[in-house]
Formats: sequence, C-alpha cells, structure tokens
Amino acid sequence: MKLITVAIVSALAGSVVALAVLFAGGEPLSAPDLLGFVPLTFFPALLLCALLYAPVLRRLKRRLGGCRPAYLFPLFSALLLNLPLFLLMLALAQAGRFFSGPGEVAIFTSAFFTSGLIFGVGFARLC
Repeated sequence: MKLITVAIVSALAGSVVALAVLFAGGEPLSAPDLLGFVPLTFFPALLLCALLYAPVLRRLKRRLGGCRPAYLFPLFSALLLNLPLFLLMLALAQAGRFFSGPGEVAIFTSAFFTSGLIFGVGFARLC
C-alpha cells in the first residue's frame, strides 16, 4: 500500500512539474492545458511506476542485498530507466510526428524525470 502511495505521489509531482515548466516557459495556464498535460503525464508516469520502476528497483534491491547505497534507486528510476523514453520522445519530435517541438519534449521529459526521481527516493525510504 505504501508503494502505491509513492507511485501516486510521484505521478502527481511529475504532472505538477510539467505544468510548472509550461508556466515558466511563458505560457499562461488554461483549462485546455490542464486537461491536456495532466492526463498525458499522470497516467503514463503511473504506468511507468507500476510496470517499470517498481520491478527493476525490487530486482536492484535483491541484487544489492538491501537499499544501500540509497542514491542508486533514484538514479536508476530517474535517468537510466527513462533514457529509452527520452530518446524516443526526441526521435518523435525530430520526425515531427507526435510533438509540436522541443518545448513539449522538455515538458514531458521533466515530468517523467521528476516522477522517476521521487519514486526512487520513496522506494529507497521504504526499504
């Protein structure tokens, strides 16, 4: 139950960071932004927590025999596990297929990075 709470909090934090990056870029927040970016960051981040972060971090915990050193867990979930996703988003933006430009890639990258970072910290704290 605690890990589910960590996953929800990390996905929410990722959505908040996405909106903060959008706002910091000079874009006024509007209802379409909230209805667009929040679901597109929250639900994929929650799926990443359940299907990727948790199983890999559990395996890492087993391999290390515990949660020491604790910095490896946020490092794995924020950078290493998200690297294929970051590269895919960049490739899609370059191809002009999915994202309207590098600004949107930065928004989603920051959201998933934050979600992975917070999930990794929470996972390490629960150990």
